[in-house]
Amino acid sequence: MKTGKRICETLKAIRREIAGANGIDYTPTPCNHMSDCAGTCPVCEQETRWLERQLRSRQVMEKAVAIAGVSIALSSVTASAQSQEPNAIEPQRMEQTENRTMGIVRMMPPPELQQLNLDSIYSEVDVEALFPQGNEALDSLISNQLTIPDEILDPIREIGGKVRARCIVKCVIERNGSISDVTIFQSTSAAIFDNEALRVVSNLPKFYPASIMEVPVRSWKLIPVEFIYDFSRKN
Repeated sequence: MKTGKRICETLKAIRREIAGANGIDYTPTPCNHMSDCAGTCPVCEQETRWLERQLRSRQVMEKAVAIAGVSIALSSVTASAQSQEPNAIEPQRMEQTENRTMGIVRMMPPPELQQLNLDSIYSEVDVEALFPQGNEALDSLISNQLTIPDEILDPIREIGGKVRARCIVKCVIERNGSISDVTIFQSTSAAIFDNEALRVVSNLPKFYPASIMEVPVRSWKLIPVEFIYDFSRKN
């Protein structure tokens, strides 16, 4: 087999093992190129980018993906290709580093992703954390969950009065969409309202997490909570 074909087949094998190790359904596109080549082509690069996206979506880009049994084959093929065709192989975004002692290949994230600290809480993100059914559904759910004791509302009800209070709750949307670190960002100036807002937000269902470069991250979220009671008498 010619040098380019060996490189092509080896890289396909690597992609298959990476996909298999991470539960990704991947079948390489058959190569119909008859003559020798550099070992990579637009189809190969497209498959590599697709696999990167799949790995990001599985939240594993912060971890090296170890694949046993391919390091020696890769190094021998690459060394042979470099000695015969030193300029044939273009640098790939997916960096491969080998560990001969352990016999593994590690797939590392691009440099910009290496800057992400997955323990940090981000205020600026590419895609904000979102409630799955949308903001209107979130407002409706919060309103329906708010419970103020009758002893607070009865005097207002008796005189036909109105109450309107608003606070803003600040929280963290975790990478799995759950809510943590719930605090009052802007108070209603009434502890009973603020505490009820904290209770309701703390028990909300999961959100879609925020993301940076398609990688889920922890992020701050501001959630407004309104208390509206109108007991005005109707003529």
